[in-house]
Amino acid sequence: MTVALSNFSFVAMTYNLWGDYYLDDRRDALRALLTTRPPDLLAVQELKDSTRSLLDEALPGHDRVEDSFPGWEKQSNLWWRRDLFELLEHGAEDVGILSPDAALFWARLRPNAPELPDLLFSTAHLTWPGHPDERADLGNRRVTQARAVAEALERLAGDGPCLFTVDINDIGPPQWELGNASFLDSFTALGRHSPVTHPVVPTVATGSIGTRLSPLASPPKAIDWIFSRGPLAARCSEVVDFFHAGRAPSDHHPVAATYTFTRPQVMP
Repeated sequence: MTVALSNFSFVAMTYNLWGDYYLDDRRDALRALLTTRPPDLLAVQELKDSTRSLLDEALPGHDRVEDSFPGWEKQSNLWWRRDLFELLEHGAEDVGILSPDAALFWARLRPNAPELPDLLFSTAHLTWPGHPDERADLGNRRVTQARAVAEALERLAGDGPCLFTVDINDIGPPQWELGNASFLDSFTALGRHSPVTHPVVPTVATGSIGTRLSPLASPPKAIDWIFSRGPLAARCSEVVDFFHAGRAPSDHHPVAATYTFTRPQVMP
């Protein structure tokens, strides 16, 4: 079936910023990424006040959520091009993520095309498998978190256009929950598999390649995703391989995808 496309397309990006680890060594690379490839919509995880200020400077044509809830400064935030979208409302939903002030962060955005519906843009960073609670009982927290995310987005967006960006910290079960809730990632939508998003090699980190919990290196995996539901068509999707002066901006690759709003199908 041919999808009826509108004339409104935009680039969305999701990016785990790696907190402020080694920030002095990668600050220029992060700024270079966002000035070279500024997305129309940007969702981030592992945000700090220092990186939030850097992103504001690198994206002068964008607005972001301003809110007193600490998670918008210490966990995640959402940026959008002010000439393309207008903020209507925003919020942070508790979906059971085991980090202080972690949540499902969302913003309802109105496109600057009056015939188009509002877009629900959201992000989350699901619990790391090495969290002490998970290590204690080996229970996968991300499945119930993904289920709670899907339920919250169903309530917030209904059948309208919805983007959910995430560091999912897993390679199977939570993705299945989202897929069974009718969310489609930007690679599957185009008939392909995602390349690796973590870890970036090489990084500016020093020392051994083992993890905090094991001498084994972190295995290559795709854990950063953009999911969509509703009247949106993925046009292209990319794991962005970007270095500046030989340095990577983060230990994760950003994921960028281009979407177009779709129109109701007109029957002959």
